[in-house]
Amino acid sequence: MDETAGDTAFGISIGLAFVGGYADAASFLLASTFTGHLTGNCILAAVSAASQEWYLAADRLLAVAVFLVGIVCSLTLSRFIPVRLRRYSLAITMFIEILLILSACLFLANRANHESFIVCMCLALGIQNDALRKTNGFSVHSTYVTGMVTTLIQKGFQHFSTRIPEPDSAKHSAGVAIQVLAPMWISFLSGALAGALMVASFHSVGLLGIGLLLIVLICAEMKAHLSVGDSNR
Repeated sequence: MDETAGDTAFGISIGLAFVGGYADAASFLLASTFTGHLTGNCILAAVSAASQEWYLAADRLLAVAVFLVGIVCSLTLSRFIPVRLRRYSLAITMFIEILLILSACLFLANRANHESFIVCMCLALGIQNDALRKTNGFSVHSTYVTGMVTTLIQKGFQHFSTRIPEPDSAKHSAGVAIQVLAPMWISFLSGALAGALMVASFHSVGLLGIGLLLIVLICAEMKAHLSVGDSNR
């Protein structure tokens, strides 16, 4: 991967982290359910069941199940997509995500039940979470930050510790991890704030902000691949 392609891949990861935070905050405001990760919904489902809020508990368990289905769908897509299209798999994934988010927005606009909205959003974010697995060699998650923050703290301690001698390669690896994970964490939190503000101001129409950002990311991804293709001719 050349430097330009690497910069683009890093930019895509930052953008998708923003999308993950935006979508999760927006979904919670619109349907009282997270749509980008499992832990929060499992806890909320247990709390709802204990409070005998059975419909809300069912919605949150539905979100867990559909998010997992989204991951399986992404794995299936990456396995069976034609070889000539595999380098565009992330762009294809983001296009599918746009369609699902637009569907979710339409369901809310037409006053459909929350379950239809939850299915579309969880499918979209489950697919996204699997589609982007690594950036600059480090495992990343673009729809939740718990694992990345843990790794960030570990790598930060490793990088800045003066009492524990580390090989130069380990120091370099820790430094790169910090450069990747810290901006993604900040981007996720910024996305969550943006999603909350947009939905609080414009209700379901605020979801369209995700679609606009994904279009920009698709264009950047396609441009990077076309540039690499031209340079290899």
